[in-house]
This record gives sequence, structure tokens and C-alpha cells, in this order.
Amino acid sequence: MEILTVTDSTYGENSYLLVDEGGVFIIDPGFNGHEIKELISGIKKPVREIFLTHGHYDHIHSLSQFPGITVRAHIDEKRLLEDPEQNLSAFTENNISVKNVSFYQGDANSIDGLEIFHTPGHTQGSVVLVSGKNIFSGDTLFEDSVGRTDLPSGDSAKLKQSLEIFRKFDIDSIVYPGHGKPFLLKDGFMNNFFLKRLK
Repeated sequence: MEILTVTDSTYGENSYLLVDEGGVFIIDPGFNGHEIKELISGIKKPVREIFLTHGHYDHIHSLSQFPGITVRAHIDEKRLLEDPEQNLSAFTENNISVKNVSFYQGDANSIDGLEIFHTPGHTQGSVVLVSGKNIFSGDTLFEDSVGRTDLPSGDSAKLKQSLEIFRKFDIDSIVYPGHGKPFLLKDGFMNNFFLKRLK
């Protein structure tokens, strides 16, 4: 599997394209839809599905540019995705209400080769996506920090508990966060205060 990163210049949000023989998965299409579409045009493979790590507006802004593509998210993110005030788009130039989402539920799911783990804290329906030794952490975990919990549906106690999931992964995995550069999980355990205190 090939992993391509598209980082928008507005909020530094990372969208990821996962390319395999069957097509392309998109993770978190933010303020970079045109660039994503250009990349896909060059790949010449169909977009299979869109996966959301969570529903804040900087991670869903370009969803409307991919009509007809199945969008997957955790059921606990439904209210946030549908309510512009909850997903914070009401405070920008565009009110975004995402509907017709294919929701899944529970703590762990496997969908089309991706392992999905529910990690509430940054938002109630935040998830981490895993493909082999590649971890797409959304805003749950960054290289040197974690996602903020003072926004709608955030919960610091739940986030602390959710971070425990990273102890189950191979420490040689590469973490691809929603903002910032990728890093080795083992480096995160050495340098990230929030991971170090799990030990």
C-alpha cells in the first residue's frame, strides 16, 4: 500500500490517500479537496471509500467534492457531523452538515482491510485507523502532544483512557497524525508526555 499525504495551508490538516491495487481510500478530506482530486486523477484509480477519524470542520471540509463516495464514521460522531455548531463550521464561512454517512459502532471494527479503534476524547466519536504498521491517529495523538478536549464532545478523562490503545500496537509502527509530521510510535513513547505517563 502506498500512502500519500496532502497538507492544507489553512490549518495544517493532513489528509491521507491510501492506494492499493483496488483503488484509493481517503482519510479526512480537509481544506485540500482540489489537490486530493488532482492526485487521484494522476493515480488513475477509483476512490473506494472515505474514512473520517472525527468530524471537526477542518477534517471534513472537502467531503462535498466527492459525491457518491461512501463516507464512514463512528456512530458517536453523528451529532457532531450533522450540527455545524458542534463541528465548528458555523464559525467559518461555510456551515457543514454531513449526512448519508455509513456509521459503524463499537470499540473495534475491521472494514475493507482497515482496523478501526474507537478512541473518544478529542471528540466522542474519534477513531484511530490501522493498516499493518501504519497508524492514522487523527487528532487523538500528535508527535509531542494530544488533541484538545475543550471543544464540543471533548473529554480529557476519556482521552487519557483512549491513549492506552497505543500500547497494543507494534512500537515500530509509523503514526500519521491529523496535524504535524509522521513519527515512530516508539519515539512517541519516549518523547510525548502523554504517552510516557502511561508506563
